[in-house]
Amino acid sequence: MKKTFITLFLTAFFVFPVVSQSFDEAMVLYASEEFADAAGIFSELGDDQSALFAGKSYLALTDYENANDYLYRASESPQAGIRYEALYSLALSHYGLKKFDKSLEYLYGVIQGNHPGLRSDSRQMYSQILHFLSPRQRFEILPKLETSSVRYDVVRISRSYMQPEHYQNLVSELLELTPEASDRNRLRDELLDDLVQLPIPFQYPAAPAGTIYNIGVILPTFDQSDPDFTIPRNLYFGMVHAAEEFNSRNPDKKVNLIFRNSAEHPDTTEAALNELVETKRIDAVIGPLFSEPATRMAALSEQLQLPMIAPLANSAELYRNYSSTFQLNPTFVTHGREMARFAVRELGLTNLGVIIDQGSPHRPVAMEFRREAERLGARITHFIEQNFEVIGYDFSEATQVFERQVQSGSDDEILTVNETQAIYAPFTGQASSTMMNLLMNELESMRSNLIILGTEEWEQHSLSNFQENFFEVYYSQAFFENKSTPDSELFEQEYQVRFGLAPDRFSRVGFDAAAFLFKQLERAGNPEYLPNALLSSDPYQGLAYRIHFEGERINQRLYMQPLSQKAKVRLEALRQIEIPGAEIEDEDVFEE
Repeated sequence: MKKTFITLFLTAFFVFPVVSQSFDEAMVLYASEEFADAAGIFSELGDDQSALFAGKSYLALTDYENANDYLYRASESPQAGIRYEALYSLALSHYGLKKFDKSLEYLYGVIQGNHPGLRSDSRQMYSQILHFLSPRQRFEILPKLETSSVRYDVVRISRSYMQPEHYQNLVSELLELTPEASDRNRLRDELLDDLVQLPIPFQYPAAPAGTIYNIGVILPTFDQSDPDFTIPRNLYFGMVHAAEEFNSRNPDKKVNLIFRNSAEHPDTTEAALNELVETKRIDAVIGPLFSEPATRMAALSEQLQLPMIAPLANSAELYRNYSSTFQLNPTFVTHGREMARFAVRELGLTNLGVIIDQGSPHRPVAMEFRREAERLGARITHFIEQNFEVIGYDFSEATQVFERQVQSGSDDEILTVNETQAIYAPFTGQASSTMMNLLMNELESMRSNLIILGTEEWEQHSLSNFQENFFEVYYSQAFFENKSTPDSELFEQEYQVRFGLAPDRFSRVGFDAAAFLFKQLERAGNPEYLPNALLSSDPYQGLAYRIHFEGERINQRLYMQPLSQKAKVRLEALRQIEIPGAEIEDEDVFEE
């Protein structure tokens, strides 16, 4: 009996130093921002203070559900300091979960308490959330609020942020939630007195301090032996670099990238997005790579009203059917339209021909080129659509048609000029290289001075030395590694230090996709306004992409690249010309 008592006494005596030591170790980890390790230790300790810091550790990891489990326990502590700290942390976690009603209620509770330091912080956060909410969010949380004073504050502050008719509807909602007639009359007088029936100028709200934007990234992963292995890896590395830049310049708000593997399949892509929405409450998503999974993800994003940025997919269906999807890679049809604008506005061409292989998937590209050129006042002299395979890719007849001479001028002065100034040849498919070769050889044999315009496929075409200096050849390109700018050189240095790799074009595309999105989030403040911010964004000149939606949901900007030396010389000359009364955009021409 005596021996047993001594054993229990010694056990009890030695437990307290061990617990204290564990708590101190966890606090060192917490102070060092090693939150996962700290949470693991705090969660094993049974006291209220450990529960508080376990919750705060999970909160720092944006693991809101686990954070709440421990914070709820700490909020029942008899110690006022622990209790109010837990309530304030619960407000932050529910804000992260977008449960704004709960967040406001917790903050209001701390404001009414007797903890001076937290009361000031809570009052500031309370005010920031009230100004942050969108009209939809205000209507959504009003019936969920339990405290009449908080409901009143939500409605009162809305007067400066809502159109008068919407504000009146919100006041009506509040009055319906108010049981006493005398209170309803008082609120009606206070809230509707001298209501100005003028439209309220829209302003994006500022995000509350401590806001964390959770951004999903859904890309496929490949085996290292796969030739496509580096594409998603480098895209993601570029996004990480953009996130770190955003976080370094915004001490009061952060972006948190959360990666999921799409595994190249629509079903796994959809499952990944559902999981991110349900468990991480993401504000936007970037990805995936391929058009089929992207179409599935776009349909789901539309249901969820979740902004989706497609970095490489260029399916026209994403643009037509889904209002939440924003596509950075212009569609093929956009290539036709932008090349027509370049030919007419920049090169000053007025007579244009088109040549395309019959049955080509680029036929809509050629048709859009024709439509836009004619809209701008140019004339399509010939639109040749022929099955060139049947005639052994013989271009002699077609090129002679384009070289036909016409007479112009008065009876006293007859001028003989070429009817066509340039040919648009959007060749694609397996035979495209053959067609480019034979077309150029035919024009060379004729010593033709026709300008050649093409799509991205022309980038891989090799010209002879003679063709380099004799012909002007241009092609449109969606993204381009411009390595000579200071921003690009700095990016390359920092990327190499951060990842131990030299960046490629996909690293730059990933950076641009994320940096552009973060810039618009920064501007919108509330992710609810992100689609509007994306649509109305100013032109963005990135490391690879030029981005401007021009009120659409698909990027409208391309690079117009010179393939030949003669074309480079002309574009360099164009950049030096200033025409009074005319606007020539530098970004529309080649930047060497």
